[in-house]
Amino acid sequence: MNNLRVRNFVPNSIQTSSEDPLGFIYPTYRAAPTEASRDKSSLKSSHEGVAYVSSSVGGSVSTLSFEDSTSSNYWSPPIRRGGGIRDRVRGFTRESRRNLLRRLASINRRAFKAFQGRIIFVTLTYPHEYPGDPEVCKNHLKALRRRLQRKFGEFAAFWRMGIQQRGAWHFHLLLFVGPSCGSVGELRRFISTCWYEVTGEVSEGHLHAGTRVEAVRRWREVTSYVERYMVREEEFPEGLQTGRIWGIWNEGLLPVRWETIKVSLRDAFKIRRIYRKLARSKGSGAIRCITVFVRHENVVRLLEFFGYRLE
Repeated sequence: MNNLRVRNFVPNSIQTSSEDPLGFIYPTYRAAPTEASRDKSSLKSSHEGVAYVSSSVGGSVSTLSFEDSTSSNYWSPPIRRGGGIRDRVRGFTRESRRNLLRRLASINRRAFKAFQGRIIFVTLTYPHEYPGDPEVCKNHLKALRRRLQRKFGEFAAFWRMGIQQRGAWHFHLLLFVGPSCGSVGELRRFISTCWYEVTGEVSEGHLHAGTRVEAVRRWREVTSYVERYMVREEEFPEGLQTGRIWGIWNEGLLPVRWETIKVSLRDAFKIRRIYRKLARSKGSGAIRCITVFVRHENVVRLLEFFGYRLE
């Protein structure tokens, strides 16, 4: 089940589902019913007379949309339908960068911490002999993932493929693991051995030098690591079709909950001005949807300032 979908308001403030994965023991939540404390007449009109403010609970991303956000999901992966041909991926686009940051910022940090979950940085490199085909490298990553899951069970992770100056591909990962995953030292030894084996056991020196595994102590370190390694711009060989260069494993295991509230157009225009300043958006043209990185509690305070209350 996709935890990011917010389709219908439900009468209870918290709704759980038996279909949820057991990885983080974190049930699926949907938005609670909300009602503006003023301008009720405008809310009873068509959807064109209101706007929608959505915020990730415990996260740091919010969206203001002048379209019905309860019937669409800005963060779920696109559904492929017949009759069309998807463009081939040739690198790391600006939209891909924003999408990665939004997905990461939507995680409920308090819920993950309460579960005693841990975040692990992992860097995977190749020895002096390395494959030039990015698809071969991604098959190595898939093989490593299968071994990790057999050893430690299901877990969530972000991965990003990059290229070094010497032309060799490498990977950066953020693993979201449970308390039963063992010590960092055990995980480091296991990943080093597995990566050495799946890449062909080319060099014994690469057995220890080819991986880097470190634990995260503060969420600020996650942000710093992501900005430094996972979302930085890179130049790929001209004409090379890389395919996907980032992704998420088991996204449904991550604690993510969105709350959405209707606001009047008058208030929405004011909120949009604030969000544009936060996003450093220039110009005065109309914006139908704007996303900013702001903590959920600050969004709640902003809505309360305008007279709205999340129940």
